[in-house]
Formats: sequence, structure tokens, C-alpha cells
Amino acid sequence: MNDNILSTIADHLVALNEAALLESVEQAVTDGIAAADIISGGLSAGLEVIGDNFEKGLFFLPELMMSGDIMKKALDLLKPHMVAGDKDKAGKVLLGTIQGDIHYIGKNIFSAVLEGDGYEVHDLGVDVPPALFLEKAKEIAPDIIGMSALISVAVSKISEAINMLRDNDITTKVLVGGAALTEKNAETVGADAYAFDAWQGLRFVRQQTKG
Repeated sequence: MNDNILSTIADHLVALNEAALLESVEQAVTDGIAAADIISGGLSAGLEVIGDNFEKGLFFLPELMMSGDIMKKALDLLKPHMVAGDKDKAGKVLLGTIQGDIHYIGKNIFSAVLEGDGYEVHDLGVDVPPALFLEKAKEIAPDIIGMSALISVAVSKISEAINMLRDNDITTKVLVGGAALTEKNAETVGADAYAFDAWQGLRFVRQQTKG
């Protein structure tokens, strides 16, 4: 019975059917299914399919934005039912668009994907100074730090932020993404990994936090 409702949740997310998805999530809660199981067995499973569809060219930016919005609404329904230990099972991620850049769509999609997979996300927003990444990293001790940049002039600020983290003995893995970055210049600025899209980023985060 649980598998059926979780599969239905995944199908509704892939179909971008917000009303049906939220109704199914509410039904799963009523049936006594743990919020963490709804996330991992339903929402996360749906995100995997969406990621595959994106990589195959079947989904595009509008679908990604819509899926992120629907995901956040589903998570809002689940948050009151999550126990303190649920988020700890996955890990903690610090995100932000670096100083000099105010783009947020890709970052927000990545945030929704991470939350859908059970991660605790601390999003600093856009135009984030390097010193704020350092300050927040010291405060919350994240498992992964994610930085994005869509304009080339902001790339130097990512390098500055990573150097600042390392100079202050923060050894947390740094993942970078955005149109201004490539695998090559990601390595140049000192990042540990580069992600072309949210699902490539999720795979890296999983590797680092779930073995």
C-alpha cells in the first residue's frame, strides 16, 4: 500500500500535477507514512525521473522551474510532520550566488532538489560576499558548500571565497555551478567539483554525504 501511494506521488511530480501531488502527499501523511519516507520514496524518486528527462532534452527550464515550485509546496506540507532526526540522515548544504551576481533560478532549483532528497539547506540568497560564506560556514558546519555564478566577472569572487575558507581552516568540499563556470575554471578557482545542472550536483552531494 505504501509503495502504491509513493509511486503515485512520484508520478504526479513528473506530470507537474500540483493539485494531485499535494492531495497524494496529504493522503500519505494521513495513512501514517513518515515524512522522510514520503520524501525519499516519492518526491526524490520523481525528481530522478525529472532529472533524466532534462538530460534527455524532454524537459526544459520552464518545467524545471515548475517542478521546483511544486516541490517546495509539497515540502511545506511535510515540514510540520518531520521529526528532528529526519534531516540529519542526509546532510547539511550551504548555498548562495556569489557577490556581483543576482541570478537565482538555477540555485533555487538545486535547493528544491536537495530539500526533496532530505537535505537541510541554508540558502544565503544572491550577491553573497565571500566573508558571509565564511561566517555561515563557521556557524553551521555544513557538509557541502555550493556557490554559483552566471556572469564571468563574478568568478573571481568565488576564488576569493574559497581562498578565504581555506585560509580559515574550513575544509568543507565546495561545489560550484552556473553558466560562468566550467570544469576547467572550477578547478582553477579551487573548487572540489563542478556541476552542470541540479542533478549532477545532487549526485556529488550524495557521494560526499551518503557514501
